[in-house]
Amino acid sequence: MNRFRNFILQTLEKSRGATAIYDTADIRIAFVNSAMFEIWGRGEEIVGLLFGEAFPEFTEQGFTDILKKVWATGQTYEAIAYPANVTINGVTELKYFDFIYQAIVDEEGKTSAIIHTATDVSSRRQALEKVREQSAIMAFNNELEILAHTLSHDLKNPLSIAKMGTQYLQTKGGLNEAEQYKWTTIILDALVSIENIIGHNIQLNQTRLLKYNNACVSLEEIIHKICLESQTLYSGTNCVFKIGRLESLYGDKDVFYQIFFNIIGNAVKYSSRQKKPIVEISSSKKQGYIIYTIQDNGIGIPKKELGSVFQQFHRASNTEGFPGTGIGLCVVKKIMIRLKGNITLSSLVDKGTTVELSFPERAEY
Repeated sequence: MNRFRNFILQTLEKSRGATAIYDTADIRIAFVNSAMFEIWGRGEEIVGLLFGEAFPEFTEQGFTDILKKVWATGQTYEAIAYPANVTINGVTELKYFDFIYQAIVDEEGKTSAIIHTATDVSSRRQALEKVREQSAIMAFNNELEILAHTLSHDLKNPLSIAKMGTQYLQTKGGLNEAEQYKWTTIILDALVSIENIIGHNIQLNQTRLLKYNNACVSLEEIIHKICLESQTLYSGTNCVFKIGRLESLYGDKDVFYQIFFNIIGNAVKYSSRQKKPIVEISSSKKQGYIIYTIQDNGIGIPKKELGSVFQQFHRASNTEGFPGTGIGLCVVKKIMIRLKGNITLSSLVDKGTTVELSFPERAEY
C-alpha cells in the first residue's frame, strides 16, 4: 500500500497540473507539487502546516471555510475563473483560477483527504475581458452611429423651412412688419434647430472618439464652469446653486464634462420658469461607488413617462416651449454604461427631478 501511495505522490509531483493534498479536518497541508508551489509562491516550509496558518490571506477570502465544509460534508467543490488575491514576496495581485477541492471518502462516507487541483486562468480571463470590452465599444459606437445618421437626416426639415422662408422674403416685396416678423421668426427657429442638430452630431462624434483615461479628476472646477454656462445658455441667471461635497472621480475630464453638462443643463433649463429656481449638487460614497446627486425644483417628469426618458429623441410631454431634441439623456445613459456606472432618476411633476449618477470609485475602462 505504501509503495502504491508513493507511486501516486511521485506521479503528482511530476504532473504539470498544480496539486495539493490536505489530510486532516483542520486542513493540514500534507503534499504540494512544484506546480502548486509556483502558484502559491511558497516552498517546502509550508508542508505540515495548517492551510489557514500558511495562508491567512486565503482564510480572509473564505477558502479555508470552503475546505472545511468539503471535509465535513464529503462533497466536492468546483469553481471556474474564481478570483483570488495572491500575495507573493509582499506583492498582492488579483488572479483567477479554475480549481477543484475533491473529497476522498471511505466506505463509511467519512473524508480521509482532500485533493486540491488548480489552474491559473488569469491570462484567459484578461483576454476574454479584452474581447468583451472591444465588443462593447463596437456596439456602443454602432448605436451612436445610428443616432448621428438619424440626426443628419433630420437636418433636411429645418433646412427646407429656412430655404422656403428666405425665398418667400426674396420674392414678396412690400411685406408689412407683422409678416416680416412672422417669416424671420420661422427662419430663426429653423436655424436654431439646425444649430442644435449639428451640436448633437459633434457631441456624438466626440463621445465615439473619446479615449477613456483613468486619471483622478477633481470635479470642482468642471461643475462650477458648467453651472455658469448653463445659466447663460438657458436664461437662468436667477438660478441658485447649492453645491455640497464634490468627490474626485477616476476617468477622463472631457467625458465628465459631457455627462454633467447634460444633467446640470437640464436641471437649470427645466427649473428656469420657477420664481426661485434651485439646483442642488452633491456627492457621497457608497459600496464602492461615488454617487453624484443633482436635484432641481423644475417642471418634473410625468410618472408614466419615467421609463422612456433614456430613449433616443424622447421628450416628456410637458417640455413644450423648452429647447432640446431629446438626445442628451440617451447619450449620458450610454456613456455611464460604458464607464461601468449607472444613472437613475426620480421625479414629480411641478416638484422637480433628482438624478443619481453612480461611478465606480476606481474605474477600469
